[in-house]
Amino acid sequence: MKSSILRAGVVALACALGLSACGGGSGDLYLAGAVYNVTEDGLVLTNNGGNDTAVVAPYTSFQFSNRVSTDDQFDIKVKSVPSNVEKIEDCTVNNGHARANYYTIGQVSVTCKIRQRKLTASIVNLKGSGLVIINGSDKQTIPADTTTWPMASVSEGAAYGVTVLQQPTGQTCTVSGDGITNSNGTGIMGKTEATTVTVTCNP
Repeated sequence: MKSSILRAGVVALACALGLSACGGGSGDLYLAGAVYNVTEDGLVLTNNGGNDTAVVAPYTSFQFSNRVSTDDQFDIKVKSVPSNVEKIEDCTVNNGHARANYYTIGQVSVTCKIRQRKLTASIVNLKGSGLVIINGSDKQTIPADTTTWPMASVSEGAAYGVTVLQQPTGQTCTVSGDGITNSNGTGIMGKTEATTVTVTCNP
């Protein structure tokens, strides 16, 4: 009888010291998740209107400081967004509202949509056909006598680098920048549209 009482006491003490080991009790689960497409500070999340949590570099995950109990209701929302995200609605919480258990908290994630900026190339003295310029996977064939050409939009804060992939017939073209933000067609997309890339063809 004594040993049974002693065993029960040990189990109770273990549960008191480590609730997670006993599968229940207040604060036995860490509320965390993955973060996608965030590149700078400013994303702040809340759970049930409190426990504000800032997502910091390398911007791949979050974890609330307050733990939750199994079967507690959690409701994660976006409180503020980084400066390169247009509005709060552009950051989406996926599976952010449920009762807490090891399955539901493992499904939570946040995905943001970064503001897109236009990238335009100025084309100088293009007389021949066949000029192809490229920025990453964005490949553009430029017709003769073109003076400006829109490239695919680039995320604010992302790198770009325009180069000549194919020369036009009878000419040689080179890419340059404005000498301030970039000098050779490469740069970081700022908070305004980029028109600093120039493709000059000779003769």
